[in-house]
Amino acid sequence: MRIYNRYLFFMVLATCVINVAFALVGQKDIAVYFITSVIAFLLITLLFIYFSPRTRKALSVVSIVFLAGFIVVGILKVIEVMKL
Repeated sequence: MRIYNRYLFFMVLATCVINVAFALVGQKDIAVYFITSVIAFLLITLLFIYFSPRTRKALSVVSIVFLAGFIVVGILKVIEVMKL
C-alpha cells in the first residue's frame, strides 16, 4: 500500500470514528465536530512526514486554512462565553 493510500485510509478512519462517536453521544454543536476533525487532520498529517515536497506544500496550505478556521471558531466561542 502506498503512503498516499495509507494517509487517506487513516484520515477517513479517524474522521468516521470521531463523527460516529460524537453522534452516539448526542453532540449537537458543529464546532466540536470541526475542531476535533481539524486536530485529527493535523496530527495524522504530522505523522506522515515522508511525502514528496509538492505534496507537503499542498498539505501545508490546507493545514493553514484549517488552522485559520480553528482560530475563528475559537474566537467565536470566546465571544459567546464573554456575552454570558
